[in-house]
Amino acid sequence: MTDAATANAAIATGRFIWAAGESSADMLYATGLQTPDAFLWFAVPGLTAALLSPLEVGRARKAVRPGVAVLAEQEFRERYGLESTVKLPPEAVLATLARRHGLDRWETPAATPCGLARKLAAAGLEVVPVDRFFPERQRKDVAEVARIRDGVALAELGLDRALAILREAVPGPDRILWWEGAALTAERLRGEIAAAIARAGGTAAHTIVAPGAQGADPHQAGEGPIRAHEPLVLDIFPRVDRTGYFGDLTRTVVKGEAAPVVRRAWAAVRQAQETALALVRAGAIPKEIHLAAKGVLDAAGFPTDLDANPPVGFFHGLGHGLGLEVHEAPRVNSTATEPLREGEVITVEPGTYDPAWGGIRLEDVVVVTAGGCEKLTRAPACLEIP
Repeated sequence: MTDAATANAAIATGRFIWAAGESSADMLYATGLQTPDAFLWFAVPGLTAALLSPLEVGRARKAVRPGVAVLAEQEFRERYGLESTVKLPPEAVLATLARRHGLDRWETPAATPCGLARKLAAAGLEVVPVDRFFPERQRKDVAEVARIRDGVALAELGLDRALAILREAVPGPDRILWWEGAALTAERLRGEIAAAIARAGGTAAHTIVAPGAQGADPHQAGEGPIRAHEPLVLDIFPRVDRTGYFGDLTRTVVKGEAAPVVRRAWAAVRQAQETALALVRAGAIPKEIHLAAKGVLDAAGFPTDLDANPPVGFFHGLGHGLGLEVHEAPRVNSTATEPLREGEVITVEPGTYDPAWGGIRLEDVVVVTAGGCEKLTRAPACLEIP
């Protein structure tokens, strides 16, 4: 062992998370608990535990992950010999744990509030932020894949509702679609998608329903009337309420007849996606897959121009990891060189965009396997809706 390794081995390190289970993927992964309020998870020699208020202890003991002890605040006081009147803000708990377990420093997710980190530093404790606090989150086990599959199914349910409404809608003046006696707007369609998903046990937040030229901005949520014969980008990424895992799905459709440039762009994006899917497998380099998809779009007459204002073409990454966050590791883009690994769940979503007519994006979710990938998405892709 080198001198540096010996020195590192001598540093006693604890780990903690201070966050709400509903908003922190790391906390949900660590404990399995979805809570609206922040609580403390910690790992010290001989003990991994969640410290919770009396409001949460009962249900937490039924839902917590194996290997995690659930401690009520009074139980913590008794365990560590503290007076019943001692308040237990997270900095006091962590200081107590550091003294009793001989810890020199704490590791914590990079998203930990800086105010808490400063309080610990003031108490003489070293705090080390960690970008990938649970690197094992990147590869999903069978149970996690099933939960993501549930999320994808919710997204498909929302898409089905949107397509059913678009089929029923009829063009009115200025090609604006009408449905159930009123103009069909992005806001109305987004609400119908959210309602369908909510009835099935999911939450769809920030769904993209971007009509016409708005679709040229990939993260434009969309607003105003939807018109016939114009592309409509539908990007739905719901969270399963029961488990916290996400699905993700994008389709681009046209109610009526698409313009020739839109048809060509849609066909090029579809070919780019098929090319990318054929290259996904364990050991593949994400950058190479991204560039292959981009090459298809370039050859089809949809090159990327990052200097344009706004940019045009395929100017975002091909995909991203999916799980307890909508966007998580691994990244699949033009700079990602870390090989894909078996068990990773990623999206494959090429697109091309031009403010002159809008945007096209198609997105499916796959599990990386040793010899290729398994598609979790079942929704078909079609452009025109009669």
